[in-house]
Amino acid sequence: MSTLLQICFVIVTIAVVAIAIAMIRAMHHFRQTSDEFSSLTREARQWIDQLKNVTHDAGDLVSSFREVAPRLRRVVDRFERIGERTAMLSDSVLNEVEVPVRAAVAVARGVRFGAKQFVERLTQRFTGRSSTNGGGNYE
Repeated sequence: MSTLLQICFVIVTIAVVAIAIAMIRAMHHFRQTSDEFSSLTREARQWIDQLKNVTHDAGDLVSSFREVAPRLRRVVDRFERIGERTAMLSDSVLNEVEVPVRAAVAVARGVRFGAKQFVERLTQRFTGRSSTNGGGNYE
């Protein structure tokens, strides 16, 4: 065989070996990528399972709230009615009690003022102090 042909065979053989080595390395990287993707898929499945559990629990919570909401609304309505009745009652009590109490306070103030004036006039009459009616003492 000619030397040129032998050199070509050697070059082709080296090229095939280099291609085989490159393919082996690419397969190895593909294998690593595939393993990482499998790991990621397992984690994603776990997350999806957890998400399913969370959504199921949220559904249970919503259904429980749907059961409780009407009762809670009735209780709030009762409190509102009680509050309104209490306000009306306190308003009525204030209206019924305030007017007589104010009248009694006014009478007490009037009696106290009248008694004070009476005592001052008696004191002025018996002690001889000048009166407050212009300075003249009319006894």
